[in-house]
Amino acid sequence: MFGLGPVKGGPADARQRRRRQWFVAAISAGAAIIVIAICAGALAVVDAIDGVRDQASDAREARQVRDERCLELERRLNKLVPPGSTTTPAARAAAIRNENAAARIYLGELPGGDQDDWRQLLDARGVYAEALDRQAKTNVPAFYVAPRTEAGEAVTDDLVDASPATCAGSIRRLATPEL
Repeated sequence: MFGLGPVKGGPADARQRRRRQWFVAAISAGAAIIVIAICAGALAVVDAIDGVRDQASDAREARQVRDERCLELERRLNKLVPPGSTTTPAARAAAIRNENAAARIYLGELPGGDQDDWRQLLDARGVYAEALDRQAKTNVPAFYVAPRTEAGEAVTDDLVDASPATCAGSIRRLATPEL
């Protein structure tokens, strides 16, 4: 079969031997290539699994850091006088500015995604504090206008959705400066 069997005689015997040697060499080379391909594939799979684990670990770490920062923000806010517990418009404006200052520290630690929404919230609170200062001087009532997204939704709703659960209380507290 395939002309690889033993042949008795002169020159055909040498040619047959060379043919067998080439056949064995080709099979050996093919087997080596298959073994190398299997090893490379196994290494690629192991590397991909390791990459997924690293990404999951990094995401878990980032979530944990963000949760800790949210808790720090809440602790800072809890040390301050809530604007709603003040008796005069000027005192309420000062309380709002104090809360904004505490929140701006948190804002400086955030990655880029939610910073615009936080700035809109703090800017709206700042405008309300200025209106309260005017109210203290002129008795013109001040009103808080909650910032909205381009889609018409409240910015605070976006912040609550995009932020960790530990931030929800602080966001809701900042969303209602008149309370």
